[in-house]
Amino acid sequence: MKKISLFGLGNMGVGAARNLLKAGFDLTIYNRTADKAAPFAALGARIVATPAEAARGAEAIISIVGDDEASRSLWLGKSGTGEDGALGVAPAGCIFVECSTLSVEWVLELDEKARAKGCHVVDAGLGGGPGVIATGTIPLFVGAEPEVFSRIEPVLAAFSKDRFHFGTPGMGMAFKLINNMMIDVQLNAMAEGLALAQRAGLDMGMTRTAIEVGATASPIVKMKIGDVLAEKFEPAAFALKWMKKDAHYIARFSGQVGLSIPVADAARGILDKASAQGLDEKDWIALASMYA
Repeated sequence: MKKISLFGLGNMGVGAARNLLKAGFDLTIYNRTADKAAPFAALGARIVATPAEAARGAEAIISIVGDDEASRSLWLGKSGTGEDGALGVAPAGCIFVECSTLSVEWVLELDEKARAKGCHVVDAGLGGGPGVIATGTIPLFVGAEPEVFSRIEPVLAAFSKDRFHFGTPGMGMAFKLINNMMIDVQLNAMAEGLALAQRAGLDMGMTRTAIEVGATASPIVKMKIGDVLAEKFEPAAFALKWMKKDAHYIARFSGQVGLSIPVADAARGILDKASAQGLDEKDWIALASMYA
């Protein structure tokens, strides 16, 4: 498999594109903002003007965009039928790889539509940020039929280190949402704890050190505690609006499986409050300012 197309050159797509080119794939790129794609032409990528053009002749298409709406527009086109989107022109056997963080119901709907066209869907949630995808060490949370996963894994290996195959399409995205739910809850707990320590008059340098060597020192806590204490919320590695979107997808998914998630619901409420205060474009850790 050599002919790969990529949709999206955001914070994560840029790293994937560079690594796919470095690995020697014949890469075609579609990005909504053409200027951002131009530098990749010099690196050997083919730049096209529409998702449909990118899909023609592709053996696999990787999408890394913001939400269900953006993903739908790429695959189904403006008509919503697929005939003027990537779905309508992708060749039979093409593998659609969704690395975007999406709702599980949309992944399953796309899988059904792809099967009707003789194509396949792989959901491969990204388990890290721009730094780890740039170095090709990001973990992926994958949902795919076993045979399809075997075919696409060498492509995924170009920009990832570990690939956790959870099962059939939709299952990788389910875990990705669970993953984001857990880091959101952890960040809220840290922010609340830091605010309480500060209000109590504790030495904040010592508080940070004690957290970083203690039982609460998860990777996300150690990664973000310095920026939270410094109130460094820009530039955004992962904007608050995207974590808020994920939190609402998580709420829908938990309802679909019939499970109450009161802690995650409370954390989602903090994101909604932060969004209402105009913090959507800041890094999601700006939610810590809600505890001041």
